[in-house]
Amino acid sequence: MKRNNHSRILRLAILKNLKTIIRYYPKMVYMCRHPKKYTREETYAYGMKIVDYFMKKCDLAIEVHGKENIPNEKGLFVCANHQEKFDAIVLWKSFPQKLGVIVDGFAARRHFIREMCKLVNSIALLKNDMKSMMVAVNQLTEELKNKINYMIFPEGRYEDDCKQLLPFSGGSFKSPLKANAIILPVALINSNHVFDKKMPKPYVIQVHYLKPLYPKDFKNMRSLEIATLVQSRIQETVDKYQI
Repeated sequence: MKRNNHSRILRLAILKNLKTIIRYYPKMVYMCRHPKKYTREETYAYGMKIVDYFMKKCDLAIEVHGKENIPNEKGLFVCANHQEKFDAIVLWKSFPQKLGVIVDGFAARRHFIREMCKLVNSIALLKNDMKSMMVAVNQLTEELKNKINYMIFPEGRYEDDCKQLLPFSGGSFKSPLKANAIILPVALINSNHVFDKKMPKPYVIQVHYLKPLYPKDFKNMRSLEIATLVQSRIQETVDKYQI
């Protein structure tokens, strides 16, 4: 199913649920404009309430594998392959701890996404903008040191063919290297079929939490070498399960 059809179906879904979105949106805006009135737990919980709504409306189910691989420590660098717009929602729903997100700077300017990013911990960066990327790396390094979990999609985008991962950006791994953070690889399986009407409902997306990489495992490696290693591990799982 081509991506332009995905976008069209997503727009129709938004229009169909416009009344509910309008019901959530004013409070999102209010919470973002008055951050001192709410704790981080309260804003995150409201964001997860919206995640639950979208999961239900889209008739999505998640099948989680490898939960035993998730470390009890915080400040995790959760690294996943990218297949569809819903990937962040899938990770938020399946991950047992609070989870921030690295988001494209242009996407973060859009209504609703902008507010959602403010409700949870988020860092925006502009691709191909060296200054923006350096600021994001430094900010993420500090967040990881402060034991805040973050998810990232090092491919930076997704294509129609999700069986073959795009190259992982080496720069994405500079922060966990500097922060001595644990890297948790995650393989998302079949989320690219979310908008395929031919697939049975509820549609099941697989989330495979793989064995983590501890700082001792990559202390003598460069960021690009770490990216290649993590990509290869995720690719193995995608090869095994992706439809």
